Amino acid sequence: MCNRLSAAKNDAQGTHVFILQDQLFELTLADWELMRIIDYKRHELHGNPVEKRAKISTFVYDIPNFGACGIFPPLHILNQIFETGGSEGSMSPGATWEPFTINEEEYGRLVDIIARLDPKALDDKARYTFIKFEFDAAFDHLQDWDAWIRGVCKKHRDAYHSRRSGH
Repeated sequence: MCNRLSAAKNDAQGTHVFILQDQLFELTLADWELMRIIDYKRHELHGNPVEKRAKISTFVYDIPNFGACGIFPPLHILNQIFETGGSEGSMSPGATWEPFTINEEEYGRLVDIIARLDPKALDDKARYTFIKFEFDAAFDHLQDWDAWIRGVCKKHRDAYHSRRSGH
């Protein structure tokens, strides 16, 4: 567990309740235990890569340019991203990992956690926690990653930049 975990208890329904620095974040024990752990390297513009290990729900907030304009990708696009193994970033930050895919069950669990997670609670565990991912199934039919990004950003770009600037 991370060092920001200050309390954990079971409620009457058996739900584990974690207090993450004044953030109430409910997970079932199965949600928490079944989250895939990812080993990866975080690359910055200068310096050597840093070895990282994180739950997949944290990992997605540490990948530069993950998703599109603040929208979390559908499973088939997510797997296209994961299958690349990432990028060192060249003139910008990057992240690299062994290519992998996830199944529908893992994706459902991940989406449920991402929908409830306040990314600011991740603090220094991930780099891109300034915007909470949102979901838009209107583009799920697009099979090509680039087409998905173009479609999503055409619709969400202005709102994304507004959220990033705090408006």
